[in-house]
Amino acid sequence: MSKYKFLIVLLFSVVLVAVSALPSPTTEEDDDEDDTTPSRADADDDGRVYKNPRNSPSALCPRDEEQATLLGQKCLRKCSSDEDCKSKKKKCLCDGACGMSCIKPDRECPELEQPEIGKVSLTGRLFGDKAVYSCPHGYHVVGLQSRNCQADGKWAGQPPACKENIYCLQPPTIPHARHSALPEQATFDLDATVQYNCHTGYVTNGFPRAKCLAIDSQASWYGPDITCEPRSCGEPGEVPHGWVTADCHTFGCRAVVQCGQGFELVGKAERYCQADGAWAPKELPTCVQGEKGTV
Repeated sequence: MSKYKFLIVLLFSVVLVAVSALPSPTTEEDDDEDDTTPSRADADDDGRVYKNPRNSPSALCPRDEEQATLLGQKCLRKCSSDEDCKSKKKKCLCDGACGMSCIKPDRECPELEQPEIGKVSLTGRLFGDKAVYSCPHGYHVVGLQSRNCQADGKWAGQPPACKENIYCLQPPTIPHARHSALPEQATFDLDATVQYNCHTGYVTNGFPRAKCLAIDSQASWYGPDITCEPRSCGEPGEVPHGWVTADCHTFGCRAVVQCGQGFELVGKAERYCQADGAWAPKELPTCVQGEKGTV
């Protein structure tokens, strides 16, 4: 009898080992999670490094994560075709400042409450649908007149309000800077604030916020008080037996290296001041004596 018990236990152990060795099932829902932590291969979202060689930046719908962050928008996995998406439920579609992204077209945005004054009409609550606001006679929509349902399941921007005649128009434009308001928003309520950031390669100097205030029944923006200065790369360096010519030493400037008579240039003749404040290429070229050259 003990022999049969031993065989049964042995057979049960073999079955357990075989089952544990099987790969765990992967549901489509698991693959459908938002991929916001990319692997090392596609960690850069600046349009230069991609896991998939087909996943090149789109000229019609570029990805601008800095602007998306300013707008409070969460970007999903970047793509150039449906094949770049992990889940069959996702499609490669344009998601505003986030550019071409892997999106669940059936993801819903929340219901919107009707405003105290005026009304909001929805074309739907799925990705790409719009919420359109309107006001009664004598009032104006202050804020976004329409809001899009984004891929992150949120409505773009903040809900507007119906106001009478005191409101601000679009915030001031600062050269080489962007602000936190959506570009389609044309009116702003009193006490609204916007935050400014200088473009990559420029340094922010001063107070970077503006606020809509009313003085003597007139609404106007106060601020920002900033300038965006191009980042400096310093002197481009010296080359023995040659010279370096540069009209300026800040972001976007070019330096040209030339060699004296009898010497030949080894390396790249041109260097450019980069957004991080460094000249590129990093290494200076050299001037070496030619075979028939004279000093």
